[in-house]
Amino acid sequence: MHVYIETIKQASLIFPSIAIVFTIPYLIYNYKKYGSILSLRIWIIYSFILYLLCAYCLIILPLPSSEKAQTLIGHHMQLRPFNFIFDIAKDIQITPDIPRTFIAILKDKALLTTLFNVIMTLPFGFYLRYYFRNTFSQIIKKTFLLSFFFELTQLSGLYFIYSGNYRLFDVDDLITNTLGGILGYLLAILLAKFLPTREEIDRKSYDRSKKISFFRRLVALGIDLVGAILFYFVIGSHLFQLFNLEPTTIFGQLLSITLFYTFISTLTNGQTLGFFITNLRVRLDNETAATTVFNKACHYFIRYALFILQYIVIPLMGVWLIGILFFSQIISENTIAILVLTYIFILFLYFLVTVILVSFRKPLLYEKISRTKLENTVINKTKKDKSDNIAKETPLED
Repeated sequence: MHVYIETIKQASLIFPSIAIVFTIPYLIYNYKKYGSILSLRIWIIYSFILYLLCAYCLIILPLPSSEKAQTLIGHHMQLRPFNFIFDIAKDIQITPDIPRTFIAILKDKALLTTLFNVIMTLPFGFYLRYYFRNTFSQIIKKTFLLSFFFELTQLSGLYFIYSGNYRLFDVDDLITNTLGGILGYLLAILLAKFLPTREEIDRKSYDRSKKISFFRRLVALGIDLVGAILFYFVIGSHLFQLFNLEPTTIFGQLLSITLFYTFISTLTNGQTLGFFITNLRVRLDNETAATTVFNKACHYFIRYALFILQYIVIPLMGVWLIGILFFSQIISENTIAILVLTYIFILFLYFLVTVILVSFRKPLLYEKISRTKLENTVINKTKKDKSDNIAKETPLED
């Protein structure tokens, strides 16, 4: 038991690194499909990843010592089905007149190992049934494949890193692991009435997408900034040379980014790459089917130029002015320090006001002047009148 606890601790230490790598792609996937991030869905998915990591660590850890690794030769297998029954029967000696002998069954190593193999894949069957809405036959197949992957990992000596397997390939593990998946499926059915259905989770996600959050805007902006930088270095700098503009100047760089946003939005009817991924588009306040492409392009250009002016140029001008005062030594260092702290506080308030306005769905300054707004483009794929067929499925139904 101590070994199992230590292994789970090690998996928990590895999990944050995996979660960080997984987070950005998963955020993009959620915003593209649902247009929002739901905390319940995050808890379910991340707990599922943590479970899989723990299960994987339990079948490979602890690793053999260097001395033991040198003695590992060949790849051994136990191919006799239900051999665990004979192992349990061999170790247990029951005397009907002595009650303590019945208690000894619960301490038998072979029995505990068998129960552990069942319990290890029980959450897998539960997740597949509850969240991923798999059928009974799908869960049997997937649980068996997961168990088979674990056994091959053990048989190969951790993918042939070791010359022999330090864990035994046991066909009984395939049987007990698959049984665990089936029990997880049945447990999900029993608890279904106490948990929100996947349909309800999806519907709530779609409903939340109607309110465009600050974080959703921020994700779109991050994606667009990466795209704009790539555009500038790959294409923009060459275009400015045609107009005898120095592409390395701040003006050239910012104009390149503005044109990038304007050009892409005009081609895609108000969607940059970031807006496309997060299911948003820029819409004119008075936009109709008769609105010309040139008119849209003008509004897009004003929007992005003012955005860059408001959130990039003006803040950088403050930094530039403080830098001039510092290097010119016109004022003392203490005064400069006070100016820096004051300016940081002003910037904090500046961006805090932006967050508040977005949270209360109020238009920002550049949106008012350009007469544009963001529009949610998520298509709700749930059907309110659709019954949850998975919840009504019987345990042995395919």
